[in-house]
Formats: sequence, C-alpha cells, structure tokens
Amino acid sequence: SSGINAEYGKSKPELPKFVRVCKYGSKLVIRADKDIYQKGMSYCLTYYDDFGMPIPNQVKDRLANTKIPEFLDKVHDAAVFLGSTGKLYVPYPASPLSQRK
Repeated sequence: SSGINAEYGKSKPELPKFVRVCKYGSKLVIRADKDIYQKGMSYCLTYYDDFGMPIPNQVKDRLANTKIPEFLDKVHDAAVFLGSTGKLYVPYPASPLSQRK
C-alpha cells in the first residue's frame, strides 16, 4: 500500500541529487508472548519501497549485513528503554543503550 506521505512529497520540488520514493509500504505484526495484558511480545516489521532505480548487489549486501541489523538494534534499544522507563527517546547520534556492544 502507498504511504500517507507519498502525496505530501509531490508538493516538494524534485532535485537531481535526491531520489524520490513514490511507492512504499509497511506491515507490522505483533504477537503477545502470553496474553495481551502481560509484558512480552514478538513482532515482525516488513517494509517495502520502490525508488525506481536498480541497486547494485554490493549495496544490497552491505545494507542486509550491516545497516539493517544496526537499525534493528536501535529499535530494540528504544523498546527496552520504553519498557523500563515508560519514556520515548530518539537514539541519535548514540544512546547509552546502543553502546552495549
């Protein structure tokens, strides 16, 4: 499905140094480990975008092997922080939790 911001993006001028993503979507499936009233869950986030140009295999490999796991570490850190403090945070440029490695 198309994202909400696809229409918003059309109001901005196109610049040759940027790629405009017009088709994208995501699905999030959440499953409680025991029941919905107890702590603990598993989730699966699927994201798709089509920015209309081929991606070299070397770039795909780098994304799959480094950048996607780094992103998921940040998502995990945010979930742990939220679960332990009840507060949201943005883990940029680096959070204390993401320094755990």
